[in-house]
Amino acid sequence: MKALVLNDLHKFSLGEVEKPQIAHPGDAIIRMTLTTICGSDLHLIHGHIPSTPGYVLGHEFVGVVEAVGSDVKDFKPGDRVTGPAAPYCGQCENCQAGHVAHCTRGGILGSGIEAGDLSGTQSEYIRIPYADVNLVPIPDDLTDEQVLFVGDILSTGYTAVINAELRAGDSLVVYGAGPVGLCAVVAAKLFSPGQIILVDLDPFRLEMGRKLGATHIIRADQEDVLNVIGQLTNNKGADAAIEAVGLPSTFQQAVRCVGIGGRVSVVGIFAENVEVPFPEIFLKNLKIEMGLGDLRHMKRLIRMIETGQIDLTPLITHRMKLNDIQRGYEIFENRTEPVIKIAVTP
Repeated sequence: MKALVLNDLHKFSLGEVEKPQIAHPGDAIIRMTLTTICGSDLHLIHGHIPSTPGYVLGHEFVGVVEAVGSDVKDFKPGDRVTGPAAPYCGQCENCQAGHVAHCTRGGILGSGIEAGDLSGTQSEYIRIPYADVNLVPIPDDLTDEQVLFVGDILSTGYTAVINAELRAGDSLVVYGAGPVGLCAVVAAKLFSPGQIILVDLDPFRLEMGRKLGATHIIRADQEDVLNVIGQLTNNKGADAAIEAVGLPSTFQQAVRCVGIGGRVSVVGIFAENVEVPFPEIFLKNLKIEMGLGDLRHMKRLIRMIETGQIDLTPLITHRMKLNDIQRGYEIFENRTEPVIKIAVTP
């Protein structure tokens, strides 16, 4: 089958690899119908997330069940499904404690042997372990594009809002208008905040954030971010902030932009250590939550998509075939065109 393989650090190519087979009774083989490119793929390609090259990339998907193992009871060939970027067993100690992102038997799709050795979704087929735990059926009235982002960036953005303990009427600052930050904007609207203030450098992505529900946008390269936030919050500071970038500067600003008793939710992936302003955190009685997205929300999020409360299809700025995916990476990484997400079909 065709697949995009990370051959070496900074090097990847589209080639032929062996089609996955049922390896365990709980497995399912999925024929890909839609996938996409994620910032995490770039982190892997360039070594910001360490891995051993030689695997298929990609972790977001929609597909059709091709075959199932003997223990799979809830799915059959022909079912349309999606699933989490990081499959989990549901039974180990970490899963039972709610930490499914740290499943001792799972891993992350398309992230190498260090992350469970699960082949990626930028391919024609994929094997999903613990299929009854991980696969989620897609309602007939929803398209592939409507649910493409549920298993990763939407779940992560929703987790960021939950961890920020957002309440009706609150002022929220979101640092980063990338795919996760924009998903956080959409998720925040579900909680009826008084303000959603979006901060970024990219005018195209900021305008997309405004269309998706941000009440205010701030260009960090043209405005004094903390001063503007102060003005918008009557100098009290925001009630909550979400850091969806993964840079020391944005983390530090997220801490400084909230007021007394503020909450800071961190979902950006950091490639380096960060200087933490502990005196300010302590004296302002701040609460900080951070970590990977909780992928157990998928069924709830699909229901909200089905009822029209969530629509992420505007994030898709490009559509292309798997044969053209290397061109897609060039566009996505270097932003040679205004881009947010690229939908890729086999």
